[in-house]
Amino acid sequence: MRRDFRAGLLVVLDTAVLLGALRLSVAAWLNWRVTPHGAQPHWTELWVFNGWMPPAVLLIAGWLLLLRQQGYYDPSRTFTAIQSAGELSWAAFGVLGLAVLTEFLLPHAFFSRSLLVAFLGFGFVGLGIVRWIQMRLFYRWIAGGERPAVLVVGTGEDATTMDVHLSRGGRGLFHVVGFLGDREDSAVERGRILGGLNDLRAVVNAHQVETVVLATRGMGREAALSVATTCDRMGLAVFQVPLTWGVAAPRIGLGRMGDLQLVDLTAMSYPSVAETTKRAMDLVVVLVGGALLSPLLLAIALGVALDGGWPVIYAGRRIGRGGRAFPFYKFRSMRTGADQERDRLADQNEADGVLFKIKDDPRTTAVGRILRRWSLDELPQLWNVARGDMNLVGPRPLPVEDLEGLEDDPEMAYWFDLRHHVRPGITGLWQVRGRANQGTEEMVQLDLFYVQQWSIWLDLKILALTLPAVLRGRGAS
Repeated sequence: MRRDFRAGLLVVLDTAVLLGALRLSVAAWLNWRVTPHGAQPHWTELWVFNGWMPPAVLLIAGWLLLLRQQGYYDPSRTFTAIQSAGELSWAAFGVLGLAVLTEFLLPHAFFSRSLLVAFLGFGFVGLGIVRWIQMRLFYRWIAGGERPAVLVVGTGEDATTMDVHLSRGGRGLFHVVGFLGDREDSAVERGRILGGLNDLRAVVNAHQVETVVLATRGMGREAALSVATTCDRMGLAVFQVPLTWGVAAPRIGLGRMGDLQLVDLTAMSYPSVAETTKRAMDLVVVLVGGALLSPLLLAIALGVALDGGWPVIYAGRRIGRGGRAFPFYKFRSMRTGADQERDRLADQNEADGVLFKIKDDPRTTAVGRILRRWSLDELPQLWNVARGDMNLVGPRPLPVEDLEGLEDDPEMAYWFDLRHHVRPGITGLWQVRGRANQGTEEMVQLDLFYVQQWSIWLDLKILALTLPAVLRGRGAS
């Protein structure tokens, strides 16, 4: 399960807990009041400024942001009950300070102290219980054999020591898939060295690595920063063994892998408010849209199964942010084994450059033609957005095979690197400006424009133009 999806799931669960805490705190507060007078609040009325407490949206958002700032939603971290209580206590005091500041700034506000304390108390207990349950399920999931893959950068004694520490102090939660570095003068078994630093992306994709640990004294500061930056773009957790050198970054803290405390380089820069807003918008649309579209999704799945059998979902490998490969989900619109027929149909390719397109592809099934005509085969990518592989809006992710040998062309390699500074999207400028009718050169120009000019307003404009483009079926294939 991807780190971004696990982190998002934790945030959703905690939001639900805080909503429940708000409901319980109002009910308890009304029962505790000895001499109630005046209007009685309903918990749904607390979202705006009122005489009972600051807006619930302010308190809940503040609580979640404070916990996020502490790394509470980092899936690679493990918590004991005491550590979790400490993190929650710190955030609760921060929320209390936020409420005090709000009352100070509003000249005539006199919020109920007992209502606020009840909310903080129920929230503290509820969040603690959820985290305890989550950690118990996490350990059970790990015990089932699906341990997160760890790649150690370094092949010297520091790297082998880190391997031993992860085996002992990692509580068996992690699986070291191998090492990256120089094979000469190596203290690591040759068979466990997976490549050099230039092979980082390929090794991560081949072994589905989730965490990278820098454990070497022989790497310069610039090389270490380059590795950490690449990992950050790929959405990997990055830790550094506290040796004699360090990586300078805007945000450095301490992180845990089991009982081990390491330097956490995961976030090499602060995410902007716009980026955070974009991700929040995506998750809201996915949750609401997925629920509303569930009958249609089931009907399409049934149609695909009746027309061409199983599986109904096709998972191809596409390249995402930072060059990381991910499973790209679509309703299957071609007959089974269509990938193996691609070479045979190469002479019918109607696209140029790195693209492979055939307008009337003979591999397409009857139901598949309908799905592709109205882009209904793309709907499973809502799950990619929920997982954190994609955004709703962004450059279209390209198949792994379409990018083979791309590094031989400096101009195309530059475009590839720039477009993968951001997550790919379900829709984008290319789709609303002509979709499959445009060639590689036009796609490159639109991708560069989007990455360089990105804004929330541009995303909203693209989303608004997507539905008319789909309904017209313009350029669909």
